[in-house]
Amino acid sequence: MDLLCEPNSPAAPPRTTPFVCTEAWDGGPFLTYAVRKGMARVVPPRLRHHLGGDTSNEPYLEVIHPTPKEEIQPFLQTWLWFGLFAEMLGLNETSPGHRMIEDTLATEEIRKLYEVCVSAAEEDGNRYISAKSVLESSQIIAERTQLVPDKRERFTYMRDCLQFASLMTLSISDLDEPVRYSICALGEYFSTGLFQAIALSNPKVDVPIVGFSWHQNYMRSGGTMDNQMLQQGWCPSEIEKLRSQFNGLNTMHHIAQLQRPNANQDHSNCTRHLCTAFQMDIETYKPSHLSDGCTCDLIGIDGRATSLILRSTDTYPIIRFDQIGDGVDDFELVIEPYEPGVPYVALSHVWANGLGNPKANSLPRCQIKHVAQLIASMQVEAETGDAEYRTQYRMWIDTLCCPVELGGKLIALERIASVYRNAAHVLVLDASLTGFDPQDTHPAELMLRVYGASPWMRRLWTLQEGALTKSLYIQFADKAVNAYALLVKLWTGANSDPRYMKIWQDIMGAYNELQGFFSGREGPTINQSPLITLQRSLQFRTVSVPSDEPLCISTLMNLDTKYIAAAPDAETRMARVWELIYKSQGSLPSRVIFYADEVLSIPGWRWAPRSLLGSAVKDPVLGIDERVLRLVVDAKNQGIPTPLGLKVALPGYRLLPRPLVAGLPLHPWPGAINPTEDQIILQDTKSGKWYRIMDWYRSKKIASWTAEELSAFDRKQNHPLCREVDSGKCVLIYDEKSRVDGTIMTCMGQIEEVEEDFEHASITSAELQAGIRIHRTRTVIMSALGDDEIRMMMAFREMAGVVALDQETSNLQAIEDRNGEDRDGEDRDGEDCDGEDHDSKDHNGEDRDGEDRDGEDRDGEDRDGEDCDGEDHDSKDHNGEDRDGEDWKSCMAKVKDKMKEVVAEAWKSRPEVRQTVENTIGLDMEEYMWAFIPKVFSHDVIVEETPSEQLWFVD
Repeated sequence: MDLLCEPNSPAAPPRTTPFVCTEAWDGGPFLTYAVRKGMARVVPPRLRHHLGGDTSNEPYLEVIHPTPKEEIQPFLQTWLWFGLFAEMLGLNETSPGHRMIEDTLATEEIRKLYEVCVSAAEEDGNRYISAKSVLESSQIIAERTQLVPDKRERFTYMRDCLQFASLMTLSISDLDEPVRYSICALGEYFSTGLFQAIALSNPKVDVPIVGFSWHQNYMRSGGTMDNQMLQQGWCPSEIEKLRSQFNGLNTMHHIAQLQRPNANQDHSNCTRHLCTAFQMDIETYKPSHLSDGCTCDLIGIDGRATSLILRSTDTYPIIRFDQIGDGVDDFELVIEPYEPGVPYVALSHVWANGLGNPKANSLPRCQIKHVAQLIASMQVEAETGDAEYRTQYRMWIDTLCCPVELGGKLIALERIASVYRNAAHVLVLDASLTGFDPQDTHPAELMLRVYGASPWMRRLWTLQEGALTKSLYIQFADKAVNAYALLVKLWTGANSDPRYMKIWQDIMGAYNELQGFFSGREGPTINQSPLITLQRSLQFRTVSVPSDEPLCISTLMNLDTKYIAAAPDAETRMARVWELIYKSQGSLPSRVIFYADEVLSIPGWRWAPRSLLGSAVKDPVLGIDERVLRLVVDAKNQGIPTPLGLKVALPGYRLLPRPLVAGLPLHPWPGAINPTEDQIILQDTKSGKWYRIMDWYRSKKIASWTAEELSAFDRKQNHPLCREVDSGKCVLIYDEKSRVDGTIMTCMGQIEEVEEDFEHASITSAELQAGIRIHRTRTVIMSALGDDEIRMMMAFREMAGVVALDQETSNLQAIEDRNGEDRDGEDRDGEDCDGEDHDSKDHNGEDRDGEDRDGEDRDGEDRDGEDCDGEDHDSKDHNGEDRDGEDWKSCMAKVKDKMKEVVAEAWKSRPEVRQTVENTIGLDMEEYMWAFIPKVFSHDVIVEETPSEQLWFVD
């Protein structure tokens, strides 16, 4: 682990790697080591093509019967640490009997590897691995590479060895972290160095680049590093951001070892998506003095002067700092309208550090004087000409230059993009950064503190301030430093040490995402969809006033801020954002209908995300990858907003419920069992295919819920998929491109009628006739069943039909009818699928902390249906004494006996039934499988496929 780079003063002692090998590396071909040692069984089948020979007769049982740690760990350390190091040095056989260098020299160097890399026994009796020699190996590796006649072949083989080591390490779950990540650190060092060598090769060597996951799980939630960081004062949301933002092991380790300047902050109430420690109460907020004991007065700006400039011109106010006497406090602030050519510095700061004031355009005298001094020093640093001929830098800071009164403030916000675009420089002031000396601190640490760990990178308003400038400066302890200059300095150091190259790559990604909205800035850029850049940039930001988010998006996306600001509330503002993004880009991504946390409640816009901030979602289920995926624009699958909803052309299914026998209700055995709704089984009678659907929200949350929370959710939701399907109006829309191993994400909805006289320019009469309007209700996972499962389902569907035709089923229905509870009649309107009349607030706007996570009114009209699990939670509410009566109990017992009878007969006479159950569910299930009949096959659900480009209006 000493191969991982760390800051000068790490937050925790370095992690050591114990030497656990039981035998030395043999110097043979790297990829075939497992075969030579009779250990091919530990290699996943997908990697065995590397091993050579036929290993198909070796079963892979590591998932269910893993090799003991005391055996697998020494084996992998020998193979994937010492063997990989030897391979990079060119010491291994390239094929049996052939090497790049003399046999005796290779053998001697392998022996010396253990001398220089393994320590003598320490006081604890253990020996440890040192990677110092790895850092000294670059020259010899480069020289040995020159020995091969075909560099492309050698580079490709080195890449394949590294990729194999990465995937092999990931496949083994039971490894001590120091052993696992010492292998990963070695792999990242060499893979980064290899790709550097390929990129710089002359003549050019063409080797396809592949991705690696050396960092995977290093910061996993609940893991060693995660717990260490929490104990050192990190916020859970900061760690989650880092997990999503960076993909370098060295990056993650380096930032995890940073000393936290604000380690005493209380993050006990923070979550993975929201930091509460930095939230401010605008009502009680007061600007802070530069030092605790200071009592200087507030210096104010004439609000009338700033408003006059904003209202009477098309520019904005800037401030000139005039020294009017010899004393340090003898200065005045002069407001003047910005004119092209006048240089000024725009301040970008976090209000939590004390430079804000929501009530007046004023700040403490000490703060203003300090800021003026910083700007003057920065001008000296940024400009090298004769000071006599310099134009004094003016200043712009929101606290003084944005009027407090609403009218003037809205005008200022309309022009905010120009403020940061026109500024000579933007200066970042963040208290977490100003304690570090840029001369004595490695640029990797400085850049990671800025782009990975600063509160400045977490606030929404500071995003546009850093994104729109052409020159960004960061204030450190004694001076401000240009961010791009720091990036170049890090690149220079990374060229001689591949560990820092991976950090540079991660920082470069963050730099581009921050400044990807403006083409006039310094430094390299990457091409990326503006919506994806927007989502990545906003994911881990926070804002104190929700209605400010649309204004910030407007600035970043160059939309009509005045039109957006004029909306009466935050929801309407956000709807206007989506409207203008559509108009500026010509379409919206259709995938947005599949991935939704919280959506707008405005008719026609109930598909649109209410916020792009992860912190704004009260019960989030979408990760950053899914949030980005939904905004990927596909030229063939575009969405167009209309008053009826988002217009998309995608394939789909109609879901049609059918009773087992004509005349029976959809749920003929109410009260037989009390199942939870974990799946619904569908069948396509035309193709013979069978499918399973599951509620996506439930499947995402189930791993984090307790048994009690899961039970409470199931009771509140009350078989939502069943209720939707039983309405007869249910559809699924899917995107074929999202299919992975037979599983796709689908949008479930309810068909709604369109008014006969409806007309709108965005919809032609032909589209109106061919299209289907739906109310989007939830996201559903749909997967195809395998052959064994299909055979099992067909068998139990047949058994369900036998029970449905049995006299006892008819008798049970007769009892239901006699008691006046015709479960298909109008008197069941409003009754739940489990027989309980739940309060509708359980399932719509109140069921998940006041918001519906995917826009579904989960207790809507689709609840006029059947009893999906048959349990009567309060029988007197709906059916008098019918299910407490002896006749009903007796009849239900006979129905259950019939179910058990038909299953037992099939189990006895049809071995294939037993076999398919064992193959799909498990052994010893005979006495329980009768419940499969009422749980899965109370009725059929038939799917009918729509045209591949069916037109939908999704709301």
